Amino acid sequence: MTQGRHYSIDINVTIEDTMHQAFDHMVLSMQTMMNQVAKGDHHRRENEQLRQANEKLREELRRALAVSAPMAVPTPMPPAAPQQQQLLRDVERTPPPAAARPAPAATPSSMGGFTFEKSIHIHETPVHSVAFDHNRVDKQMLATASWDSSVKLYSLADGGSVVKTLGGPHAPPDSKMGGLYSVAFAKTADHILGCTSCDATVYLWDHQKGTMLCQLKGHSDEVNGLDFHAQQQVMCTASDDCKVIIWDFQEGITLRTLDKHTKAVYGCKFLGMENQYLVATCCFDQKTRIFDMRDKQVVGLLQLHTDDVIGVDYSVQKQLLATGSDDGLIGIWDARSWKLQQMINTKEDGRDGNEVKRIGFSPDGCMLAAACSSGKVLVYDVTVSPALQVAVLDGHADCVFDVSWMRCERTGYDMLVSASHDHTCRYWRRRF
Repeated sequence: MTQGRHYSIDINVTIEDTMHQAFDHMVLSMQTMMNQVAKGDHHRRENEQLRQANEKLREELRRALAVSAPMAVPTPMPPAAPQQQQLLRDVERTPPPAAARPAPAATPSSMGGFTFEKSIHIHETPVHSVAFDHNRVDKQMLATASWDSSVKLYSLADGGSVVKTLGGPHAPPDSKMGGLYSVAFAKTADHILGCTSCDATVYLWDHQKGTMLCQLKGHSDEVNGLDFHAQQQVMCTASDDCKVIIWDFQEGITLRTLDKHTKAVYGCKFLGMENQYLVATCCFDQKTRIFDMRDKQVVGLLQLHTDDVIGVDYSVQKQLLATGSDDGLIGIWDARSWKLQQMINTKEDGRDGNEVKRIGFSPDGCMLAAACSSGKVLVYDVTVSPALQVAVLDGHADCVFDVSWMRCERTGYDMLVSASHDHTCRYWRRRF
């Protein structure tokens, strides 16, 4: 007899009954275990199927997020010019692993998280320019410049209203201007606003008082664009006279004339405090030049486009320069090396003949909005390569010529406004 083992037998139950119950218990246990194994295999197969389906949906979303109708077959690009072919060979494209890319937000339409707020109809002629006043974010104030020779100061707060009109057809003689092409707020003097005109003049206003401060006459042809320096009392203006003038806008005097362009110059942009002496110009000779204002020398010559270069913008946060052209292309350039980082073709997805007008980086530099001749605003995520189109914002009945962004930390929204030849502006918001 084995030591330490004790058995208990119920003498009231037959041995046959006891064995039958033990056998039933064993069969039931085996069935339970087999069911669990089967369920585990089924769940694993089901999970793998779901994972594959989700990956397929993510890929389709990346391609179709910005298309509200069924996906159009992309139009093949025409053969690139030899200059573009060389640039494309040189371009550095090192996309991060797919798993590292943020998945685009699933939206029911092509708006990519943007919400359309309102259409702003305050002009009766084409609106060529729009700019937010970043000195007074709480007021959500923007300025519009129109061919009707007026600048309208418009507040998006409290439902939206025109706060002040500068110039216009009914202005007194000392406040009259020609048709306007661009408008901008000074960054170092929160009461000053500048605008450029077809009458070869740059106008400076005290927009808080509604009074014209001065008329700067240095160009000999239409003045197309302007920008204010981030920390100096300096402004640059671009003209059809093939020149960009650097001004001391407080004194109203010319500091430098950048005259190495061969055709009309449409835009100019200072390149932040990290490049405080540099200014970028975009020209109808299809080139973008980087000037050092100190000696007026060209320190960078960017060549990608095959048509007029209309738009230029700079992101301080990302140290990127963007150029937009009537050829439908957008170039993203690394400001540390002036190498082409990537090229965006806006003619894809059935937009043959689309031209890019002015462009604008979002406040954090992660997105780029392009005003387009197709009447749409195209928004791209430029943190990935190739850039991901995240939104197609439509509603305009004519060419969109300008865009402007502002971030409101209080509300948690990025605001985006477009200006169009259809005489209106449109206003969208997006959570950041």
